Amino acid sequence: MRHRLGLFALLAGAVLALVGALLPLYRQAYRLAEQLEFEVTAWNVRTITGPQPDSDEFRSSVQYGIPIAVAAGLLVLAALFLRHRRFGAIARFLAAGAPLMLVGVVWTTFQVYLRLAEGNRRVDPITLTSPALGLWILVIACVVALAGGVLVQRVPEQVERAPEPEGPVVYRLPDSEEHEQVS
Repeated sequence: MRHRLGLFALLAGAVLALVGALLPLYRQAYRLAEQLEFEVTAWNVRTITGPQPDSDEFRSSVQYGIPIAVAAGLLVLAALFLRHRRFGAIARFLAAGAPLMLVGVVWTTFQVYLRLAEGNRRVDPITLTSPALGLWILVIACVVALAGGVLVQRVPEQVERAPEPEGPVVYRLPDSEEHEQVS
Protein backbone atom coordinates (compact mmCIF):
# COMPACT_ATOMS: atom_id res chain seq x y z
CA MET A 1 0.00 0.00 0.00
CA ARG A 2 2.76 2.42 0.98
CA HIS A 3 4.72 1.65 -2.19
CA ARG A 4 1.70 2.19 -4.46
CA LEU A 5 0.84 5.44 -2.74
CA GLY A 6 4.43 6.57 -3.29
CA LEU A 7 4.26 5.68 -6.99
CA PHE A 8 1.00 7.62 -7.32
CA ALA A 9 2.55 10.62 -5.52
CA LEU A 10 5.57 10.60 -7.84
CA LEU A 11 3.33 10.58 -10.91
CA ALA A 12 1.01 13.22 -9.43
CA GLY A 13 4.03 15.41 -8.65
CA ALA A 14 5.17 15.12 -12.26
CA VAL A 15 1.73 16.07 -13.61
CA LEU A 16 1.43 18.99 -11.18
CA ALA A 17 4.90 20.22 -12.16
CA LEU A 18 4.01 20.21 -15.84
CA VAL A 19 0.68 21.95 -15.20
CA GLY A 20 2.39 24.55 -13.02
CA ALA A 21 4.97 25.16 -15.73
CA LEU A 22 2.23 25.94 -18.25
CA LEU A 23 0.35 28.37 -15.99
CA PRO A 24 1.54 31.92 -15.19
CA LEU A 25 4.16 32.02 -12.41
CA TYR A 26 4.02 35.72 -11.60
CA ARG A 27 2.83 39.04 -13.01
CA GLN A 28 4.62 42.36 -13.20
CA ALA A 29 2.78 45.64 -13.66
CA TYR A 30 4.48 48.95 -14.41
CA ARG A 31 2.35 52.01 -13.73
CA LEU A 32 3.77 54.57 -16.10
CA ALA A 33 1.94 57.00 -18.38
CA GLU A 34 0.51 53.88 -19.98
CA GLN A 35 0.11 50.77 -17.80
CA LEU A 36 2.27 47.86 -18.90
CA GLU A 37 1.62 44.40 -17.48
CA PHE A 38 3.58 41.19 -18.11
CA GLU A 39 2.74 37.61 -17.30
CA VAL A 40 5.68 35.25 -16.83
CA THR A 41 5.28 31.52 -17.39
CA ALA A 42 8.00 28.90 -17.21
CA TRP A 43 8.41 29.18 -20.96
CA ASN A 44 7.88 32.81 -21.97
CA VAL A 45 6.84 36.33 -21.07
CA ARG A 46 3.50 37.60 -22.38
CA THR A 47 2.33 41.18 -22.52
CA ILE A 48 -1.15 41.43 -21.00
CA THR A 49 -1.79 45.17 -21.22
CA GLY A 50 0.22 47.88 -22.84
CA PRO A 51 2.07 48.13 -26.11
CA GLN A 52 2.53 44.79 -27.83
CA PRO A 53 5.97 44.11 -29.30
CA ASP A 54 6.05 44.35 -33.09
CA SER A 55 9.06 42.13 -33.60
CA ASP A 56 11.23 39.61 -31.84
CA GLU A 57 13.26 42.29 -30.07
CA PHE A 58 11.21 41.54 -26.92
CA ARG A 59 11.99 37.85 -26.94
CA SER A 60 11.76 35.89 -23.73
CA SER A 61 14.87 34.66 -22.02
CA VAL A 62 12.88 32.95 -19.26
CA GLN A 63 13.28 29.19 -19.56
CA TYR A 64 12.36 27.77 -16.16
CA GLY A 65 10.33 25.15 -18.02
CA ILE A 66 13.28 23.11 -19.27
CA PRO A 67 14.55 21.94 -15.86
CA ILE A 68 10.96 21.56 -14.62
CA ALA A 69 10.17 19.28 -17.58
CA VAL A 70 13.39 17.30 -17.00
CA ALA A 71 12.53 16.86 -13.31
CA ALA A 72 8.98 15.77 -14.21
CA GLY A 73 10.39 13.29 -16.72
CA LEU A 74 12.73 11.89 -14.08
CA LEU A 75 9.81 11.51 -11.67
CA VAL A 76 7.92 9.47 -14.27
CA LEU A 77 11.05 7.44 -15.02
CA ALA A 78 11.52 6.73 -11.30
CA ALA A 79 7.90 5.55 -11.05
CA LEU A 80 8.39 3.25 -14.06
CA PHE A 81 11.66 1.85 -12.68
CA LEU A 82 10.09 1.23 -9.28
CA ARG A 83 7.52 -1.08 -10.85
CA HIS A 84 10.29 -3.59 -11.70
CA ARG A 85 12.40 -5.22 -9.00
CA ARG A 86 15.52 -5.46 -11.15
CA PHE A 87 16.10 -1.70 -10.98
CA GLY A 88 16.00 -1.76 -7.13
CA ALA A 89 18.51 0.69 -5.71
CA ILE A 90 18.78 2.74 -8.90
CA ALA A 91 15.03 3.32 -8.91
CA ARG A 92 15.02 4.31 -5.23
CA PHE A 93 17.95 6.67 -5.80
CA LEU A 94 16.14 8.25 -8.73
CA ALA A 95 12.95 8.49 -6.67
CA ALA A 96 14.90 10.39 -4.01
CA GLY A 97 16.88 12.60 -6.40
CA ALA A 98 14.21 13.69 -8.89
CA PRO A 99 12.00 15.38 -6.26
CA LEU A 100 15.08 17.16 -4.93
CA MET A 101 15.85 18.42 -8.43
CA LEU A 102 12.29 19.70 -8.73
CA VAL A 103 12.62 21.42 -5.35
CA GLY A 104 15.83 23.08 -6.52
CA VAL A 105 14.25 24.39 -9.72
CA VAL A 106 11.14 25.67 -7.93
CA TRP A 107 13.30 27.20 -5.20
CA THR A 108 15.28 29.11 -7.84
CA THR A 109 12.09 30.29 -9.56
CA PHE A 110 10.57 31.34 -6.24
CA GLN A 111 13.75 33.23 -5.30
CA VAL A 112 13.62 35.13 -8.61
CA TYR A 113 10.02 36.09 -7.87
CA LEU A 114 10.88 37.16 -4.30
CA ARG A 115 13.85 39.20 -5.49
CA LEU A 116 11.72 40.96 -8.10
CA ALA A 117 8.94 41.63 -5.61
CA GLU A 118 11.29 42.89 -2.90
CA GLY A 119 13.42 44.99 -5.21
CA ASN A 120 10.41 46.57 -6.85
CA ARG A 121 8.86 47.62 -3.53
CA ARG A 122 12.04 49.18 -2.21
CA VAL A 123 13.35 50.99 -5.26
CA ASP A 124 10.47 51.44 -7.65
CA PRO A 125 7.04 51.92 -6.06
CA ILE A 126 5.34 52.11 -9.46
CA THR A 127 6.22 48.48 -10.20
CA LEU A 128 4.15 45.67 -8.71
CA THR A 129 5.10 41.98 -8.84
CA SER A 130 2.54 39.41 -7.68
CA PRO A 131 2.56 35.58 -7.64
CA ALA A 132 0.25 33.65 -9.92
CA LEU A 133 -1.34 30.20 -9.74
CA GLY A 134 1.51 28.37 -11.50
CA LEU A 135 4.01 29.22 -8.76
CA TRP A 136 1.76 27.78 -6.05
CA ILE A 137 1.04 24.64 -8.07
CA LEU A 138 4.79 24.11 -8.45
CA VAL A 139 5.20 24.38 -4.66
CA ILE A 140 2.44 21.78 -4.20
CA ALA A 141 4.13 19.57 -6.83
CA CYS A 142 7.33 19.68 -4.78
CA VAL A 143 5.55 18.61 -1.60
CA VAL A 144 3.71 15.76 -3.37
CA ALA A 145 6.87 14.56 -5.17
CA LEU A 146 8.91 14.65 -1.95
CA ALA A 147 6.23 12.63 -0.17
CA GLY A 148 6.30 10.10 -3.01
CA GLY A 149 10.08 9.89 -2.88
CA VAL A 150 9.95 9.15 0.84
CA LEU A 151 7.11 6.62 0.58
CA VAL A 152 8.85 4.42 -2.00
CA GLN A 153 12.04 4.05 0.02
CA ARG A 154 12.51 0.73 1.79
CA VAL A 155 12.08 0.80 5.54
CA PRO A 156 14.61 -1.28 7.50
CA GLU A 157 11.82 -3.59 8.73
CA GLN A 158 11.00 -4.38 5.09
CA VAL A 159 14.57 -5.38 4.22
CA GLU A 160 15.02 -9.13 4.16
CA ARG A 161 17.27 -10.33 6.95
CA ALA A 162 19.02 -13.60 7.57
CA PRO A 163 16.95 -15.93 9.74
CA GLU A 164 17.85 -16.12 13.43
CA PRO A 165 19.66 -19.37 14.28
CA GLU A 166 17.71 -21.97 16.16
CA GLY A 167 19.36 -23.58 19.16
CA PRO A 168 22.80 -22.86 20.60
CA VAL A 169 25.48 -21.18 18.51
CA VAL A 170 28.75 -23.16 18.43
CA TYR A 171 32.03 -21.63 17.31
CA ARG A 172 34.88 -23.97 16.46
CA LEU A 173 38.19 -22.89 17.92
CA PRO A 174 41.53 -23.95 16.43
CA ASP A 175 43.34 -26.86 18.03
CA SER A 176 46.27 -25.94 20.23
CA GLU A 177 48.49 -28.56 18.57
CA GLU A 178 48.17 -26.94 15.15
CA HIS A 179 49.31 -23.53 16.34
CA GLU A 180 52.52 -22.77 18.11
CA GLN A 181 52.37 -20.44 21.02
CA VAL A 182 54.72 -17.53 20.96
CA SER A 183 56.14 -16.47 24.29
